Amino acid sequence: MSDKNEWIASAFIGIGLAGMGLFGALAAASAVLGPVSVPIWFFAVIMVGVVVRSPIGKAFAERLSGRPGDPAALPPELFAELDELRNRLLDMEERQDFTERMLAQRAEPLPLAGERRAEEL
Repeated sequence: MSDKNEWIASAFIGIGLAGMGLFGALAAASAVLGPVSVPIWFFAVIMVGVVVRSPIGKAFAERLSGRPGDPAALPPELFAELDELRNRLLDMEERQDFTERMLAQRAEPLPLAGERRAEEL
């Protein structure tokens, strides 16, 4: 199975479990409260509709459809910032390598606080 199919299967399992949990909770509320639970059902249905129509729901639906995103829709500033972050990461890697080399060259380890060197005794 491909990664996309596995992701879609996991997504549908998650949605199904969430739906069953919501339905179970609403059924329990109906059993306890009786007809007073009608506004709770109404509120739950409205909230599901809000989530489905939200940007998160639309992004989820787009991911399920399998259409690739349009990279041209991204602003060029984002690419410039990504290049800057790459350069900064390379600089940090060079600094870490230099520090590791300097620490490896040290002949004797530094004494811990409270310890004395052999020459001081």
